[in-house]
Amino acid sequence: MKKLLSFLIAVSMVLCCFGITAVAEESLSATVYVSISDKGELVVVQEAVTVTDIDEDGMLTVNDALFAAHEAKFTGGANAGYNYYTGDYGLSMGMLWGDTSGCYGYYLNNASCWSLADPIKNGDSINAFVYSDANAWSDMYCWFDTTSVEANIGDTVTLTLSGAGYDADWNPIALPVANAVITINGEATEFITDDQGNVSFTVENAGEYIISATSDAQILVP
Repeated sequence: MKKLLSFLIAVSMVLCCFGITAVAEESLSATVYVSISDKGELVVVQEAVTVTDIDEDGMLTVNDALFAAHEAKFTGGANAGYNYYTGDYGLSMGMLWGDTSGCYGYYLNNASCWSLADPIKNGDSINAFVYSDANAWSDMYCWFDTTSVEANIGDTVTLTLSGAGYDADWNPIALPVANAVITINGEATEFITDDQGNVSFTVENAGEYIISATSDAQILVP
C-alpha cells in the first residue's frame, strides 16, 4: 500500500510539473503590429502577427516579431527574406525584406531599439526599415500621434507628425516635422504639416486608407 501511494504521489508530482511547463510555454506568445519599409516604400503596414519564441532565448523579442512578419508576408517566408546573428553588439540583423546591405533601423513603440533582443509584449508596435541613404544614414524615423483613426464622412481629422532626433547632449527627443506632404495610399495630397507638425483634413469618402508623409527637405521613413 505504501509503495502504491508513493508511486501515485510521484506520478502526481510529475504531472503537475508537466502542467506548469506547458502553461509557461503556451504563455510565450503575443500579438504585435509590424510595419516594414524598404528604401522608402511601405511593404508591410501595421500587420498583426502572432509572435512566438523562434530563437528559443526564453522571451519574446523584436527579433521574434520581425521573423514572424517575414514568415507571414515575404515571398518565400523568413528563410528567404530575414536573418539575424550574434555579433559584437549583441543580436543583430543580417537581412531585412531580402536586403543584405546592413543599413537598417528598427523602433519599438517609436523608441529606437538597443538590439533585436529588446523584449516585446502584447499590443506593441515594431517599425523596421532599410535606409534609403546607405551612405550617411540620414533617413529620419517619423510617426503620427496615433496609429489609427476612425471617422465619419465629413469629419475633420487632425494628426501630428514627429521625427526622431537628438538634443545637444545626444539624448533622444521628438521633433516636429514641418512642411511634410501627406500621402494617402501612396499618393501625394495638398495637405502639408505646419511648423508644429500638425495637419488637418476632411474625410470625403468611406474606406480604409494608409496615411503617410514625404518631404523635399529630408528623407522620411514612411
